[in-house]
Amino acid sequence: MKKNRETKNEFRKNNSKDAKGHPAYIYMKEGDEYLFLGLTHSPITKGVTNIKLDRNPNPSDLRPAYVRPRSGRAHKSQFGARLKGWYFGKSDKQKISKLKK
Repeated sequence: MKKNRETKNEFRKNNSKDAKGHPAYIYMKEGDEYLFLGLTHSPITKGVTNIKLDRNPNPSDLRPAYVRPRSGRAHKSQFGARLKGWYFGKSDKQKISKLKK
């Protein structure tokens, strides 16, 4: 049975035990699950080097932001409300599109 896929473009807090409230960029909904990329301020997470973004997607945060190089999958109940006003800068959109593939 084919899952219903829907393209998304939004930021939400990931409330899973592993993410501890870090924001996530959700780019696809597949059934009851979201496919996402995790965001952080740390250059390294669990021994894996993160990709530095040119601009922090959070408009009220001036600290450097990083995106995790691997996408994740989690049930939609693991995520909080949509974060309004967040967006990727033009140069970061290319980095993100490469990671989504």
